[in-house]
Amino acid sequence: MTAAVFDVDRTLVPVTTTERIFIRYLLRKRVLGAGAVVRTGLFVLRNMTKASPFEAIRRQRAYLAGQDYEKMKALARRCFESDIRPRLSPAGLEAVRGHREQGHSVILLSGSLDFLLEPLKEYLGADHLIAAQMEVVGGKLTGRIVGRHPYGSYKAELIRHFAEEHGVDFSKSYAYADHHSDHEVLKLFGSPVVVNPKAKMKEIAEREGWDVRNFEL
Repeated sequence: MTAAVFDVDRTLVPVTTTERIFIRYLLRKRVLGAGAVVRTGLFVLRNMTKASPFEAIRRQRAYLAGQDYEKMKALARRCFESDIRPRLSPAGLEAVRGHREQGHSVILLSGSLDFLLEPLKEYLGADHLIAAQMEVVGGKLTGRIVGRHPYGSYKAELIRHFAEEHGVDFSKSYAYADHHSDHEVLKLFGSPVVVNPKAKMKEIAEREGWDVRNFEL
């Protein structure tokens, strides 16, 4: 299989993240209130003394704790249509379309929430989605991420496992990502593409001799 793997946040969706867009949507619709903000703030404070508070925060979405899962999925779909889809990069969409026309398997690989990205997968006609999965107990979100969170070395681990299961030929495949934490993912692929890079990622791209593109809004 020849694959084309796309990061989402700040790659297909320039400048910002899908989850940030979703949080603003939930606040605007008054689904989230002061309680969710306080829970998130307290969680951050509790983890400030840990060896890796950022890793703990990435594994927890305190603002969604106690929310009905089916309701959040429905809201995520509405948010995609009204707030996320208009922010997709035309150049990014063209890149996805080009790979599909060549018969490549299109894969979305993101640390964002799977139910938030499912509408994007459908819209793009992507073949697979690898994203953060949230724990659901009794139909309610607990706020916890289960399994490996697709970030940094874990992202590379997940795509390697996927490649073994699906027979992806890395040497013939493509990967698009923006952040320096995606370095381990990009170096697996025969055709890595750095998108919308900031200074550190631009430096890596120049050192590695990787293609650099701008997916603007």
